[in-house]
Amino acid sequence: MIRVRRPSAAMVVACIALAIALGGTSYATVLNVPNGSVTTAKIVNGAVTMPKLKNAAVTQAKLGTNAVTSSHVQNGSLLKVDFAPGQIPAGPQGPAGPPGISGLQRFDVLSASSSASSRDAIASCPSGKRPVGGGARVIGNGAASVSITENFPDSDGVHWNAKANEVVATAQTWQLQAYALCATVAG
Repeated sequence: MIRVRRPSAAMVVACIALAIALGGTSYATVLNVPNGSVTTAKIVNGAVTMPKLKNAAVTQAKLGTNAVTSSHVQNGSLLKVDFAPGQIPAGPQGPAGPPGISGLQRFDVLSASSSASSRDAIASCPSGKRPVGGGARVIGNGAASVSITENFPDSDGVHWNAKANEVVATAQTWQLQAYALCATVAG
């Protein structure tokens, strides 16, 4: 049987001291690298990675002309704020939108004021204009007893129709107001 001797405590301490001395010297050497001594030719491809770069270490002034081209930029990584105003060309014109409206006007009609149980009102657009919206409301002391039962554009394309009825009989007077939002519609 072969006997293996254990190293003495002095040997262990000596080995640790040697490791510290050699490691400390190489650490100190790395910290004292003279400027310009590490050149592109001395760096192995792929040795400098993103985690090894300090934030904002690579600036435009440190990059050579055309050092970063479109093939170096990851698709979808740039934002609108990364470009100067006017730097991004306009794309092709899109399809034509829906016809527009112009000359919007409101035309109102107000029924007589009475205590009749039912009332109609028709707001009309002037020649060349069509109703693009409208509405109705009940006004007067008896309004709380009345409900609007019809409120729509007429199929003739010129009028807005409204109708109201008393839902609770009342002797108080009320009126029905109808209005049409009229405009010239292109197309």
